[in-house]
Amino acid sequence: MKQTDFAPQFPVLWASSGTSTTVQYPLLSGTSLATGRASIDSGFPAANFTPPAAGGVYPWGADWNGALKTLSVSAQNYEAGAIPLFSQSFANSIGGYPQNAIVADTGTAGLFWVSTADANTTVPGASGAAWQKFGWNQFVKQGWGFSNFGNNVIYLGWRPDGNLGLGVDSTDVGNVALQGAGKLAQGGWTEQYYTLAAGGSRTVSLTFNAPVPGYVHVIGSANYAVQNSNQTNLTIIVNGQNLSADQVTGSTAMTNHSCVEVAAGAVTVASYCGTSSQNPPNVGHTLSYLFIPS
Repeated sequence: MKQTDFAPQFPVLWASSGTSTTVQYPLLSGTSLATGRASIDSGFPAANFTPPAAGGVYPWGADWNGALKTLSVSAQNYEAGAIPLFSQSFANSIGGYPQNAIVADTGTAGLFWVSTADANTTVPGASGAAWQKFGWNQFVKQGWGFSNFGNNVIYLGWRPDGNLGLGVDSTDVGNVALQGAGKLAQGGWTEQYYTLAAGGSRTVSLTFNAPVPGYVHVIGSANYAVQNSNQTNLTIIVNGQNLSADQVTGSTAMTNHSCVEVAAGAVTVASYCGTSSQNPPNVGHTLSYLFIPS
Protein backbone atom coordinates (compact mmCIF):
# COMPACT_ATOMS: atom_id res chain seq x y z
CA MET A 1 0.00 0.00 0.00
CA LYS A 2 1.20 3.51 -0.83
CA GLN A 3 0.44 6.91 0.65
CA THR A 4 -1.42 7.78 -2.56
CA ASP A 5 -3.76 4.82 -1.96
CA PHE A 6 -5.29 6.61 1.02
CA ALA A 7 -9.05 6.96 0.66
CA PRO A 8 -10.50 10.40 -0.19
CA GLN A 9 -11.14 12.43 2.91
CA PHE A 10 -14.40 14.04 3.97
CA PRO A 11 -14.01 17.81 3.51
CA VAL A 12 -17.83 17.84 3.41
CA LEU A 13 -20.04 15.51 5.44
CA TRP A 14 -22.22 12.99 3.70
CA ALA A 15 -25.68 14.49 3.13
CA SER A 16 -24.60 17.77 4.75
CA SER A 17 -27.04 19.67 2.55
CA GLY A 18 -29.91 17.30 3.24
CA THR A 19 -33.12 18.18 5.05
CA SER A 20 -34.82 16.66 8.05
CA THR A 21 -36.91 14.68 5.58
CA THR A 22 -34.00 13.17 3.64
CA VAL A 23 -31.53 12.78 6.52
CA GLN A 24 -32.59 11.09 9.74
CA TYR A 25 -30.30 9.42 12.20
CA PRO A 26 -31.22 5.75 12.73
CA LEU A 27 -33.12 4.94 15.91
CA LEU A 28 -31.04 3.90 18.90
CA SER A 29 -33.27 0.89 19.58
CA GLY A 30 -35.56 -1.32 17.56
CA THR A 31 -38.86 -0.12 19.00
CA SER A 32 -40.14 1.01 15.58
CA LEU A 33 -38.81 -1.79 13.40
CA ALA A 34 -42.32 -2.59 12.18
CA THR A 35 -42.35 0.71 10.28
CA GLY A 36 -39.28 -0.33 8.33
CA ARG A 37 -37.04 2.17 10.12
CA ALA A 38 -33.47 1.10 10.75
CA SER A 39 -31.95 1.27 14.21
CA ILE A 40 -28.36 1.37 15.42
CA ASP A 41 -29.13 -1.58 17.66
CA SER A 42 -30.62 -3.88 15.00
CA GLY A 43 -29.73 -2.33 11.65
CA PHE A 44 -32.33 -2.62 8.89
CA PRO A 45 -35.28 -4.81 9.98
CA ALA A 46 -36.57 -7.95 8.33
CA ALA A 47 -39.40 -5.94 6.71
CA ASN A 48 -36.81 -4.29 4.46
CA PHE A 49 -35.79 -7.70 3.14
CA THR A 50 -39.35 -8.70 2.29
CA PRO A 51 -40.82 -7.60 -1.10
CA PRO A 52 -43.51 -4.91 -0.66
CA ALA A 53 -45.94 -7.16 -2.55
CA ALA A 54 -45.50 -9.69 0.25
CA GLY A 55 -46.02 -7.15 3.04
CA GLY A 56 -42.53 -5.74 3.30
CA VAL A 57 -41.40 -2.10 3.03
CA TYR A 58 -38.57 -0.41 1.22
CA PRO A 59 -35.63 0.82 3.36
CA TRP A 60 -35.87 4.46 4.29
CA GLY A 61 -33.45 6.55 2.25
CA ALA A 62 -33.30 8.98 5.17
CA ASP A 63 -31.89 6.15 7.32
CA TRP A 64 -29.17 5.49 4.75
CA ASN A 65 -28.25 9.17 4.68
CA GLY A 66 -28.33 9.40 8.48
CA ALA A 67 -26.13 6.33 8.94
CA LEU A 68 -23.60 7.47 6.37
CA LYS A 69 -23.57 10.99 7.81
CA THR A 70 -22.89 9.54 11.26
CA LEU A 71 -19.93 7.58 9.91
CA SER A 72 -18.60 10.54 7.91
CA VAL A 73 -18.71 12.78 11.00
CA SER A 74 -16.55 10.26 12.87
CA ALA A 75 -14.22 9.80 9.88
CA GLN A 76 -13.82 13.54 9.41
CA ASN A 77 -12.86 14.00 13.05
CA TYR A 78 -10.10 11.40 12.79
CA GLU A 79 -8.95 12.76 9.42
CA ALA A 80 -8.64 16.19 11.02
CA GLY A 81 -6.40 14.69 13.71
CA ALA A 82 -8.90 15.02 16.55
CA ILE A 83 -8.50 12.76 19.58
CA PRO A 84 -11.82 12.13 21.36
CA LEU A 85 -12.37 13.42 24.88
CA PHE A 86 -12.66 10.91 27.68
CA SER A 87 -16.31 10.03 28.25
CA GLN A 88 -17.48 8.13 31.31
CA SER A 89 -20.84 7.26 29.76
CA PHE A 90 -19.16 5.98 26.59
CA ALA A 91 -16.70 3.94 28.66
CA ASN A 92 -19.56 2.37 30.59
CA SER A 93 -21.55 1.59 27.44
CA ILE A 94 -18.68 -0.25 25.70
CA GLY A 95 -17.44 -2.06 28.80
CA GLY A 96 -14.41 0.18 29.25
CA TYR A 97 -11.61 1.52 27.06
CA PRO A 98 -9.08 -1.04 25.82
CA GLN A 99 -5.42 -1.04 26.75
CA ASN A 100 -3.39 1.57 24.79
CA ALA A 101 -6.51 3.63 23.94
CA ILE A 102 -5.75 7.37 23.83
CA VAL A 103 -8.18 10.05 25.00
CA ALA A 104 -7.92 13.82 25.42
CA ASP A 105 -8.22 15.35 28.87
CA THR A 106 -11.59 17.02 29.41
CA GLY A 107 -10.14 20.08 31.13
CA THR A 108 -6.57 20.71 29.93
CA ALA A 109 -5.73 21.41 26.29
CA GLY A 110 -2.76 19.41 25.03
CA LEU A 111 -2.99 16.78 27.76
CA PHE A 112 -3.67 13.21 26.66
CA TRP A 113 -3.98 9.90 28.49
CA VAL A 114 -3.20 6.34 27.40
CA SER A 115 -5.05 3.43 28.97
CA THR A 116 -2.86 0.91 30.79
CA ALA A 117 -5.55 -1.77 31.10
CA ASP A 118 -8.37 -3.40 29.16
CA ALA A 119 -12.01 -2.81 30.14
CA ASN A 120 -10.91 0.49 31.69
CA THR A 121 -13.76 2.54 33.14
CA THR A 122 -11.60 4.56 35.55
CA VAL A 123 -11.28 8.35 35.22
CA PRO A 124 -7.92 9.70 33.95
CA GLY A 125 -6.01 11.51 36.68
CA ALA A 126 -8.02 9.98 39.53
CA SER A 127 -6.17 8.18 42.32
CA GLY A 128 -5.39 4.61 41.25
CA ALA A 129 -6.79 5.14 37.73
CA ALA A 130 -5.44 2.89 34.96
CA TRP A 131 -4.24 5.81 32.81
CA GLN A 132 -0.90 7.48 32.33
CA LYS A 133 -0.09 10.86 30.83
CA PHE A 134 0.75 10.77 27.16
CA GLY A 135 2.16 13.35 24.77
CA TRP A 136 5.57 14.82 24.01
CA ASN A 137 4.59 18.24 25.30
CA GLN A 138 3.88 16.76 28.73
CA PHE A 139 7.44 15.67 29.41
CA VAL A 140 10.32 16.91 27.29
CA LYS A 141 10.77 19.65 24.69
CA GLN A 142 13.63 19.29 22.25
CA GLY A 143 14.68 22.90 22.28
CA TRP A 144 11.89 24.48 20.29
CA GLY A 145 11.93 28.20 20.99
CA PHE A 146 15.70 28.26 21.63
CA SER A 147 17.63 29.31 18.55
CA ASN A 148 20.86 27.66 19.73
CA PHE A 149 19.23 24.25 20.39
CA GLY A 150 18.86 21.61 17.70
CA ASN A 151 15.84 19.40 17.08
CA ASN A 152 17.51 16.25 18.33
CA VAL A 153 15.98 12.94 19.33
CA ILE A 154 16.06 12.74 23.12
CA TYR A 155 16.02 9.53 25.18
CA LEU A 156 15.46 9.71 28.94
CA GLY A 157 14.90 6.80 31.31
CA TRP A 158 15.94 4.89 34.42
CA ARG A 159 18.93 2.59 34.04
CA PRO A 160 18.89 -0.88 35.69
CA ASP A 161 21.32 0.44 38.33
CA GLY A 162 18.81 3.10 39.43
CA ASN A 163 20.48 6.08 37.74
CA LEU A 164 18.65 8.35 35.30
CA GLY A 165 20.24 8.10 31.86
CA LEU A 166 20.20 10.60 28.98
CA GLY A 167 20.80 10.01 25.29
CA VAL A 168 20.87 12.49 22.41
CA ASP A 169 20.34 11.00 18.94
CA SER A 170 22.61 7.91 18.96
CA THR A 171 24.93 9.08 21.77
CA ASP A 172 24.66 8.07 25.42
CA VAL A 173 25.71 11.24 27.22
CA GLY A 174 25.67 9.74 30.71
CA ASN A 175 23.60 10.06 33.85
CA VAL A 176 21.37 12.91 34.91
CA ALA A 177 21.68 14.26 38.45
CA LEU A 178 18.39 15.17 40.09
CA GLN A 179 18.55 17.88 42.71
CA GLY A 180 16.58 17.42 45.89
CA ALA A 181 15.24 14.45 47.86
CA GLY A 182 18.71 12.94 48.08
CA LYS A 183 19.06 12.36 44.34
CA LEU A 184 22.14 14.52 43.99
CA ALA A 185 25.25 14.49 46.18
CA GLN A 186 24.01 15.30 49.67
CA GLY A 187 25.55 16.04 53.01
CA GLY A 188 24.92 16.88 56.61
CA TRP A 189 26.65 18.46 59.59
CA THR A 190 26.21 18.69 63.35
CA GLU A 191 28.17 20.00 66.33
CA GLN A 192 27.87 19.31 70.05
CA TYR A 193 29.47 21.03 73.04
CA TYR A 194 29.95 19.07 76.24
CA THR A 195 32.37 18.14 79.01
CA LEU A 196 33.67 14.59 79.18
CA ALA A 197 33.88 12.91 82.54
CA ALA A 198 37.18 11.34 83.50
CA GLY A 199 37.58 8.33 81.24
CA GLY A 200 34.29 9.20 79.55
CA SER A 201 33.16 9.14 75.94
CA ARG A 202 30.47 10.58 73.63
CA THR A 203 29.24 9.48 70.20
CA VAL A 204 27.75 11.99 67.76
CA SER A 205 25.72 10.50 64.88
CA LEU A 206 23.67 11.44 61.78
CA THR A 207 21.33 9.26 59.72
CA PHE A 208 20.30 9.75 56.09
CA ASN A 209 18.73 7.70 53.30
CA ALA A 210 20.91 6.79 50.31
CA PRO A 211 18.54 6.57 47.29
CA VAL A 212 21.08 4.50 45.31
CA PRO A 213 24.42 2.83 46.08
CA GLY A 214 27.24 5.32 46.47
CA TYR A 215 30.14 6.57 48.57
CA VAL A 216 30.02 8.43 51.87
CA HIS A 217 32.91 10.56 53.14
CA VAL A 218 32.76 11.17 56.89
CA ILE A 219 34.79 13.73 58.87
CA GLY A 220 34.90 14.01 62.66
CA SER A 221 36.77 16.63 64.69
CA ALA A 222 37.14 17.56 68.34
CA ASN A 223 38.51 20.70 69.98
CA TYR A 224 39.37 20.95 73.68
CA ALA A 225 39.74 23.98 75.91
CA VAL A 226 42.26 22.08 78.04
CA GLN A 227 44.08 18.85 77.24
CA ASN A 228 47.07 18.63 79.56
CA SER A 229 48.46 15.10 79.14
CA ASN A 230 45.17 13.37 78.26
CA GLN A 231 45.13 10.66 75.65
CA THR A 232 42.09 11.13 73.39
CA ASN A 233 40.59 8.72 70.87
CA LEU A 234 38.52 9.83 67.82
CA THR A 235 36.86 7.12 65.74
CA ILE A 236 34.80 7.26 62.51
CA ILE A 237 31.90 4.79 62.34
CA VAL A 238 29.55 3.96 59.41
CA ASN A 239 26.58 1.65 59.94
CA GLY A 240 28.07 0.37 63.20
CA GLN A 241 31.49 -0.45 61.73
CA ASN A 242 34.63 1.30 62.99
CA LEU A 243 36.46 2.54 59.90
CA SER A 244 39.19 4.80 61.21
CA ALA A 245 40.57 5.52 64.68
CA ASP A 246 43.23 7.92 65.86
CA GLN A 247 44.77 8.75 69.25
CA VAL A 248 46.57 11.88 70.32
CA THR A 249 48.10 13.01 73.59
CA GLY A 250 48.11 16.58 74.75
CA SER A 251 46.74 18.15 71.59
CA THR A 252 43.80 20.57 71.82
CA ALA A 253 42.43 19.64 68.40
CA MET A 254 42.17 16.49 66.33
CA THR A 255 40.45 15.39 63.10
CA ASN A 256 39.74 12.01 61.57
CA HIS A 257 38.00 10.96 58.36
CA SER A 258 37.15 7.96 56.20
CA CYS A 259 35.39 7.12 52.93
CA VAL A 260 33.43 3.93 52.30
CA GLU A 261 30.97 2.50 49.77
CA VAL A 262 27.39 2.06 51.02
CA ALA A 263 24.30 0.35 49.67
CA ALA A 264 20.99 2.09 49.02
CA GLY A 265 18.92 2.57 52.17
CA ALA A 266 19.38 4.01 55.64
CA VAL A 267 22.95 5.00 56.51
CA THR A 268 24.17 6.06 59.96
CA VAL A 269 27.50 7.90 60.28
CA ALA A 270 29.06 8.60 63.65
CA SER A 271 32.11 9.95 65.42
CA TYR A 272 33.22 8.53 68.77
CA CYS A 273 35.26 10.64 71.15
CA GLY A 274 36.78 9.14 74.31
CA THR A 275 39.34 10.39 76.81
CA SER A 276 41.72 9.03 79.43
CA SER A 277 41.46 9.65 83.18
CA GLN A 278 41.90 13.41 83.20
CA ASN A 279 39.08 15.87 82.36
CA PRO A 280 39.29 17.89 79.11
CA PRO A 281 36.49 20.44 79.67
CA ASN A 282 34.38 22.13 76.98
CA VAL A 283 34.69 19.74 74.07
CA GLY A 284 33.52 20.99 70.65
CA HIS A 285 32.70 17.81 68.72
CA THR A 286 31.70 18.11 65.03
CA LEU A 287 30.56 15.50 62.50
CA SER A 288 29.95 15.96 58.78
CA TYR A 289 29.39 13.69 55.78
CA LEU A 290 29.11 13.89 51.99
CA PHE A 291 27.28 11.20 50.00
CA ILE A 292 27.85 10.81 46.24
CA PRO A 293 25.93 8.28 44.09
CA SER A 294 28.19 5.73 42.45
